[in-house]
Amino acid sequence: MLTVEHLHEDGIFSLMDMSYFARPEWSRSDTCRFSGSVSFQDTELTFPVEREYYVGENVFPGITLDFVSNEEELIPIQKEILVDGLLTNSSWNVIVGTGNVWHEREDGEWCRASFPLSLTDSYIGQVRNCVATFVHKQDAISNVYMQCSQETADLNDRQIGDIRVMLPAAYRSRAYADSLSVIEKQKRLRTGRLPVHHLSKIDVNNELAGYFGKLLYTSAPTSLGAVLMDGEIYLHPPETRHGRYPYPHEMRHAVYSVSKSMTGALALFYFGQRYGDEIFDALITDYVPALSDHPAWQGVTFLHTLNMVTGTEGGEEASHLYEVLVKARSAEEAIRNIASLGDYPGGPGESFNYASTNFFVLSYALQKYVEQKEGIGISYWGLVRKNVLLPLGAEDFTLLHTVEPDGSRGLPILAYGAWPTLDEAAKIALLFSNEGNYRGKQLLHRGRCREALGRTTWTGYSTGNDYRGKYYRHSFWTTKVAANRCDVQVTYMLGYGGNYVWFFADNVIVIRFMDEYDMDFENLIRGMSGIKSLCQ
Repeated sequence: MLTVEHLHEDGIFSLMDMSYFARPEWSRSDTCRFSGSVSFQDTELTFPVEREYYVGENVFPGITLDFVSNEEELIPIQKEILVDGLLTNSSWNVIVGTGNVWHEREDGEWCRASFPLSLTDSYIGQVRNCVATFVHKQDAISNVYMQCSQETADLNDRQIGDIRVMLPAAYRSRAYADSLSVIEKQKRLRTGRLPVHHLSKIDVNNELAGYFGKLLYTSAPTSLGAVLMDGEIYLHPPETRHGRYPYPHEMRHAVYSVSKSMTGALALFYFGQRYGDEIFDALITDYVPALSDHPAWQGVTFLHTLNMVTGTEGGEEASHLYEVLVKARSAEEAIRNIASLGDYPGGPGESFNYASTNFFVLSYALQKYVEQKEGIGISYWGLVRKNVLLPLGAEDFTLLHTVEPDGSRGLPILAYGAWPTLDEAAKIALLFSNEGNYRGKQLLHRGRCREALGRTTWTGYSTGNDYRGKYYRHSFWTTKVAANRCDVQVTYMLGYGGNYVWFFADNVIVIRFMDEYDMDFENLIRGMSGIKSLCQ
């Protein structure tokens, strides 16, 4: 285990089981309190990769974290992204979750603390799942040791790998004026989580556990596997390459193009409910000045953009995605790059062409549309957060924004870059499955939710037998899979690397987040069919 002496040393330890970062059940918490800031300098990471480092990839950023404790919980004052890696010597941003404080008899006057944190980037939105630990007393703190043994990242770019670092830390004891509201918010979010049970409660034959636990390129390819049924979650405990992740409720996931549904459809369906159907037929050229005279974008509506049927040039190859959108920092730079692209054969609404750039155009257009309705400077995502995510108890749901030169909050990318926790992902998926209704209040446009989930006669847009799915409906994919007693028409969110959120009959939802490209889910369907009939 990590002793008090270890945490006061400068060394790097061998990769260890994540249980060493967790609060033991036999420990005490009543004698430990924490309220103050922990500050770091830029520090080199131990992060072996089989290529050259990207600029700042091997540096933990100089940053200050603020915490307050309540009973056994160590609660961050700020749960949003704390730094923009582009403004430091590190390429990483940081999201901190709620951890624990406790005391172990062998530690004498020192108390222990640990907390989950996610390292993310400002370009495509990968996540490194890390846990950090330290010991402290009233006026002193040890170094902070951090280990990252799981991620959702780009396997093809050789981004998979373990990270370790001993962070020299400066501690400042202080009280926070908003500490009571921070504690009350944490209590509300914790008590408002969907009930969580072990997957074995329903998966008595371990078929789903086998699916979630299969080995691919590494020993722990799946970051999250869960079934949502009757409003409750059945969780396959999240494993890392070094044991079970100790904070499963705080673990964040890079879901890549699942973001298109989880953020893009969510936003447009909310404003469809708020403003009425006319927003779906609004023209992109009326709200994106850089595209107003562009021949390819004439006649393209908001709904065409959500459905990838704009008829404009675009795709997922580097020249259309990385060079045009990923490398762009500001919203205006990204839109100028998109405006430099040309036309494709066919007009708006005629044929499906998957292009992430479409979703950033939608984000830009939504901002201008909302400003016309609500006033200059009103953030469309701020309205989504206030009127959809906050009622759900998912207001800490975090997503990637553009980086603006004046330091102002950028625009959501929408195409990728969502970082949900288990509870946030489940609640957003359940809202779609409930056709936009939450506790009797219609938050999203019901008709569009029904269309997206295949509950109308509209089949959607043919993808031309794309390997990812046969039809595309409002950013959701669909395909037919043979089950035990019937063919199941499955609708799902899908993201790069094998991130899925599947929707079945009777509000049954299955979530699997990973980065090792398992695109075959027939065994999942068969396993679920043994638990609950999926026949419609």
